[in-house]
Amino acid sequence: MMSTQTKRNASSTGSERGGTADPTAQGLALARVARQQMAATADQIGTLFRIQEELLQAQLHMGQRAALMHRQAAEGFRKAESAADLVTLQSTLLVYQWQEAMRFWQELAVAAGRAGTSAAAAARASADAEPAPREPSAGAAASPAAQVMEAAITAAAPMADAFQQMFTAPFRNAAAH
Repeated sequence: MMSTQTKRNASSTGSERGGTADPTAQGLALARVARQQMAATADQIGTLFRIQEELLQAQLHMGQRAALMHRQAAEGFRKAESAADLVTLQSTLLVYQWQEAMRFWQELAVAAGRAGTSAAAAARASADAEPAPREPSAGAAASPAAQVMEAAITAAAPMADAFQQMFTAPFRNAAAH
């Protein structure tokens, strides 16, 4: 009787220690989790690099436009024949710089909105263990903040034009007479 009871205790202890859990299955499960974590991390790093690329593109475009405008302004300053011409060029350059700053901030806001959308999609995908979308499409909806910023910049365009005309119209009229 005593030996039978000892065998039962030994067999129940063996099944509690891992009789149902296969060490190979545990290793495979652990490897699968590690792969998913590494893939999610790589997706997040890729998203960060795409964000950086968009921000650098915005800076590059701003620099190219500014260089062109200042070359044109330099040529205009060389050709200016009166003080009115100089003031007109200066006011045009001032308004351009203000508009360019607004455009740059708009591009940054749109890039940040896309980045937020990409990061959220990557986080959802890694949580669901599905691959994240690689690139937002050109027609993809930006974040609400980016949409509001874009609408505000679009709405401010007539104000910027009026601001520019306020400075340039008197000088054009003076130059015409």
